[in-house]
Amino acid sequence: MSHQTIISYEGVSIQIQAQCDTASASLCRIDKTIEKIRETAKMLRTAEVQEYEKYLLKAKEEIKAKIEAFKKTLERYQKLTTRDTSEYYRVVDELRRQGNELATTAATLTGSKLQAIEAMIRNGLFAEGDAVFQRMKDEASGAVTVDSETLEHINAIEDVSLRELALIQANKNQGRSFEAILQLAKDEYERLLDSSKRGFVEETAAEMRAGGVDETIISKIVEGSSSIDEISEAASAAITDEKVRKETLKVIIKAIKARGFIVDTRNNLKIDREKNVVRLVALKASGQKAEFEIQLSGKFMYRFDGYEGQACKKDIEPFMSDLASIYDINVLHEEVIWDNPDKIQMQQYQHYKTNKN
Repeated sequence: MSHQTIISYEGVSIQIQAQCDTASASLCRIDKTIEKIRETAKMLRTAEVQEYEKYLLKAKEEIKAKIEAFKKTLERYQKLTTRDTSEYYRVVDELRRQGNELATTAATLTGSKLQAIEAMIRNGLFAEGDAVFQRMKDEASGAVTVDSETLEHINAIEDVSLRELALIQANKNQGRSFEAILQLAKDEYERLLDSSKRGFVEETAAEMRAGGVDETIISKIVEGSSSIDEISEAASAAITDEKVRKETLKVIIKAIKARGFIVDTRNNLKIDREKNVVRLVALKASGQKAEFEIQLSGKFMYRFDGYEGQACKKDIEPFMSDLASIYDINVLHEEVIWDNPDKIQMQQYQHYKTNKN
């Protein structure tokens, strides 16, 4: 007997852990930038360095807070005893919202904002902004080069990079309105990002490769996204998706081993890069075989072969039960491709024999 089925699934716990891992990796990128700022500390006032660090540490805390909120909602989800309830769907919807929000926040704070800061460090613009501010502060004659109202508006800019650039532009364009100065600063900000984009793309592509993302997907992301933030968000999503597939594969291997199958991952685990699927074959000493195909789109196919009669249900049913109860794999849709084809083949043979006679 053979039985082949395609499963559309949702691994909520796996998805959340993958999203949290990806967001946590963004914290490391912020730490690297903080270290670069500290390396330039000798060129800047202590207060200025502290301001940059404060900005980045605030970004870290924002990401951490969203991760913790995400985990607390997961705890609520894990305490639910039944799934087909309005409370279950409310919690799952909340998890989806928090997951999307976390991904967007992490991508933004470690995308263009981080690249702008690093570009300013490379170009020595922090030091230039520091010198401008110091000259303004040290005016002994009482003649203010930039009016106090403009300075007040500049100091209210939250983005440290844009604030520094506005300060530099105010010094170069004395007498112009704050709106004009801000636009000049924004234009310079975009130029800095453009100069950083190539290096950012190379670094992000390397991160995706390290995460096992397929080259075709990497090419689509780096070639089809126009901004650093778009690339950052798409790359994070691709890395997360690959983590989910890998974890789903691990779960399937554990569950199928529990049914007595032997899994030789060295010889019977294949990655089809063209179709972007992972194929796994597991065997029993008595001759039964189970084949799996895990897709990136939230689907997997399984096929059980070599059973007599309905015996394969003794392996399939506990296997599917383990996926749900132990590993939190929620089946959204199940499509049976074929069931007991030996019987079908016998019917076809009998039909052929009758027609022949």
